[in-house]
Amino acid sequence: MTSIPERSMPVAVMAGLSLALALGSCSGSGTSGTGHASDGSAEGGAGDGGATSAGGTVATGGNPAAGTTAGTVPAGGSVQPSGGSTSAGGTSAAGGGATTGGSLRTGGSSAPGGTTAPGGTLATGGSTGTGGRRGGATGGMRGGTTAIGGTTGGATGGNATTGGASTTGGTTSVGGTAVGGASGGGQDGGAGTGGKSTGTPAGWLYTSGSKIYVSTASGAGTPWMGRGVNIDDIYLCGYNYTLWMTSPDQTVETMVSGLISGWKPNFVRISLSMDSFPTESSWLGSTSYKTQMTSVINAIGAHPNVYVLVTLRSDGSMIGQDTADGDPEATGIPSDSTTTPSATSYPTGTDAAYIALVDSFANSSFVLFGLTNEPGGNKQSNATITAAMRHAVWVIRTEEDRLGVPHHIVSVQGNSWTSDISFYAASPAPITYDNVVYEVHGYPPTTNSYTYASIPVIIGEYGSLSNSTSFYADVETKQIPNLAWDFDPYSDCAPDLLDVNQSATNLTPSAWGTTVQGYLSAFGR
Repeated sequence: MTSIPERSMPVAVMAGLSLALALGSCSGSGTSGTGHASDGSAEGGAGDGGATSAGGTVATGGNPAAGTTAGTVPAGGSVQPSGGSTSAGGTSAAGGGATTGGSLRTGGSSAPGGTTAPGGTLATGGSTGTGGRRGGATGGMRGGTTAIGGTTGGATGGNATTGGASTTGGTTSVGGTAVGGASGGGQDGGAGTGGKSTGTPAGWLYTSGSKIYVSTASGAGTPWMGRGVNIDDIYLCGYNYTLWMTSPDQTVETMVSGLISGWKPNFVRISLSMDSFPTESSWLGSTSYKTQMTSVINAIGAHPNVYVLVTLRSDGSMIGQDTADGDPEATGIPSDSTTTPSATSYPTGTDAAYIALVDSFANSSFVLFGLTNEPGGNKQSNATITAAMRHAVWVIRTEEDRLGVPHHIVSVQGNSWTSDISFYAASPAPITYDNVVYEVHGYPPTTNSYTYASIPVIIGEYGSLSNSTSFYADVETKQIPNLAWDFDPYSDCAPDLLDVNQSATNLTPSAWGTTVQGYLSAFGR
């Protein structure tokens, strides 16, 4: 694994950081837990958790067979991956015929030309320490899992088109040949690996090489370093599990106001837990949840220079959840029209949810999209996760191009509770769309889990640091955006950044919170 060359941090900044971190370093004697997410299950843990073994490497198996090339998608109309008629009136090309490949079940093998072997077992190591990450949720999760049935075949996708023109007139540099297969009958090939994102409007984030930049509209951009925390949606990590509160959106907005003024983050991750609790919600149509959460997300983005990672943590359309470890709600994999858990309820799988999210925040420069939380836990193959992630990015890019808006950054999750993203750094790259970042979770994250020279990385969740000073110095040197878990005074979602006191205004930091607050305040916004 190639490390990113270290860059020096300004002395004044380092001095300020060292002073702030001295206020509250979090220490522990144990080594890392993998940090999988679950409501009501142990995860995250304190620093004295059990050691995590590295396990064997999960091989990607054989390459998919080169099938028919995908058809191109006509301009206009909302493309449905099934190849049917578009919502706006146009019809999408049927694309290449997607071979069905082998039957892909949990732990099984996929044979779309070459057998995708599961490789060595990826051990999860010992226990992840004391205190579950979402330990205090009331009412339990929505249990059960949907087996991943047949998988779409390995059509190579053909040559990618040069992409749609950006809103400012410049075309995005995509080029290259698509490596993604034609999925679900629609065009699911990858856009080629582009270079600098020319024509990106000022204030929008984009990727180049292994880094994230904020556009200055001059074509150059400046490096962007996100520092912040995770917050919960209006379910408040289970406290409001039946949505009984009268105005939970105002409660969350009050919390956000205190967070921004008192902790000074420039990056916030908010998880949409629409299928995590007994009262299910949806982003489709005019739902109360959608209205309230749109208000919350826009309120965060109203703060200057603050960006929001909007993560689809759970949705009724997701599949492949890890039920063995008691955290199905946190480990869903997005489905499509061929893998949907219900052709009646979700005819295009999770595609419709992504399209609806794009429609809500199409022109919001402060929004990044997170595809899911920790797909499959550690029960699915790298190939299965990659195929689902690639298709989901394609859905988002297709809708953005239909609307004629800039491409938002999309955060893609990995395997083993997204502590492993190494397979995304393979050559050739398995996902070749522009403005994609790769998300790591760890309690604590190991250095090699987020250090890559070829792909941009963010740490979407972290906690239980054994040496906070060393960790923060490392991510600053490597410029790895990071988000601490979890800012919520209503439920015990350990590791908690706040005292759990059911108050949106009495935001008293815990010992863990004091450490994170010192780090964030040292840089401000």
